[in-house]
Amino acid sequence: MESVPGNAVLQCSQHCASRPTCFGFSWLQGLCRLFDRLAFINDTWNSSDACDVYTRSEQFKQLQKRLKFVGCKQSSTHSSHICDNAIDGNRKKNLSFGSCTHTTGNPFEWWEGQLDAPSFVSYVTIYNRQDYAERLNKFSLQMDGVECNRVSLTLPFSVANFSCNAFGSRVRVTNLFGQYLSICEIEAYTL
Repeated sequence: MESVPGNAVLQCSQHCASRPTCFGFSWLQGLCRLFDRLAFINDTWNSSDACDVYTRSEQFKQLQKRLKFVGCKQSSTHSSHICDNAIDGNRKKNLSFGSCTHTTGNPFEWWEGQLDAPSFVSYVTIYNRQDYAERLNKFSLQMDGVECNRVSLTLPFSVANFSCNAFGSRVRVTNLFGQYLSICEIEAYTL
C-alpha cells in the first residue's frame, strides 16, 4: 500500500487509474492509499461502506495469467486415477467420473506438475474431491522442491486458492495427512 496526496475521492481514483499495478484504493479523511496488485492475490475484494475501500476487480482479474502444465507425475497411482487427471481441464470433483487423481495410501503421497517454462507462481487453485475432502486438509505446496506454503485446515474445502509466490518450473503438492492424495484439478497462476 502506498499513500499519495489527494483532497477528494475522485482525485484518489485518478491516481490509482494512472498506475498499472494499482487495483484499488481507500479514502479516509484526506488520505489516499493505493493498493498494489502484488500485495493481495485474492480477487474477491469488493467495495466496503464501513471503511470506504474501492477496487477495480475486473482489471485485477485481467492481470492474472494461467500457467500451462505440460506434464506431471505422482508418487503412486490407485486404479486408473493418473496424474494427468489433475491437469486435463475437467473441474468436476467426483472421483468416479474419472476426473481426479488418486494415489495409494502411503505416507507423504505427492503430485507434481511440470510447467511449460520457468515462471513466477503467485498462487495455485486446487479443486478438491466432493467426498473425502478432509484428506487434503494438511499439505505442503512446493516450487522446485522448496516449500512455498504449508496448509493446515480444520475444515475441508471444495475449491481454494493457495499462495506460493515462488519462481520455478515444478509445482508439487505433498499430503501431510498421511493418507491418500487426490486432486481433481490444479491450476497455477501468475500476476
